Amino acid sequence: MRELLVFACRAFPPDHRARRSDEVVDTALLAANGSAWRGAREAVSLVGAGVRQRLRVEPHRSLRDGVALLAGVFALVNLAVALAGIALGVDPPRINFLGLFFRNPYVVDWWWIAFAVAAAAIVLGLVLGNRRLALGGAFVNLGIVVYDAIFLAADGRGHLEAFAFAGGLPTGRQWLAPAAVLAFATAAAPLRRLTLWRLPLALAAAVLLVMLSRETWGGFFFLRWPLAAIVVLAMAFGWLAPRLAVVAIGVSVAVAPSVAEYLTTPYYHAPVVSWVVAPGLALGLLLPLAYLTRRRLT
Repeated sequence: MRELLVFACRAFPPDHRARRSDEVVDTALLAANGSAWRGAREAVSLVGAGVRQRLRVEPHRSLRDGVALLAGVFALVNLAVALAGIALGVDPPRINFLGLFFRNPYVVDWWWIAFAVAAAAIVLGLVLGNRRLALGGAFVNLGIVVYDAIFLAADGRGHLEAFAFAGGLPTGRQWLAPAAVLAFATAAAPLRRLTLWRLPLALAAAVLLVMLSRETWGGFFFLRWPLAAIVVLAMAFGWLAPRLAVVAIGVSVAVAPSVAEYLTTPYYHAPVVSWVVAPGLALGLLLPLAYLTRRRLT
């Protein structure tokens, strides 16, 4: 019972006293009086109170907090992409540590290893609050992706083409913009040391994304739905939650090149799709930006 109430208190903002003091939990235990049903009702009440407190605090958060959230989201997805690429190379085994003249993208070579190490360094740096580690990993990650997209993909040896060959996303050029957004978000984010239990949680989230990318059609294309939900929520509530508006702007910038490529290739979609996707992307960028501009002016 106590563990459930302690978990319910996590609905409160991180700096709220309900998360640091046992007073709230002890009061809820007394109100429950040993009844599991009353204890569950107290837990629901705590969650509701925590959500209300978060709604009160959210408008006062800085825009840099939104940048930190953006960096964390993209760091997890970037790590998942790196792990998924390695999984494509080792299942079945096609390991080639030289990787100098291969044209088969399903190969684990030094590029994939460097990509995975840089992606892991970003996540580790963000959790530990180590700016040097996170920023170094982010720009090394960007350089690796740029090298693959410009120099290797043009010659038919792009590593991220492994996803395209498997009928999925992303390809090398499609991952350029997300890698750039990740690098600049990491540079601008206010880093603080988080609890170490976030590390296994982040790894579990990345592994879950890898599993979903392998089990669904289109690789990481399934992420279009949660990303679209973020943009829609930011359009509706970005005035209340500036962090959400910042994340929506970052997501819109990251997917804009891929959406433009998709819309300029007519045989991929019906013409009516352009009348939905293009305005939606424009609104997803401009409306949250208007919210943030108004916030800065008031």
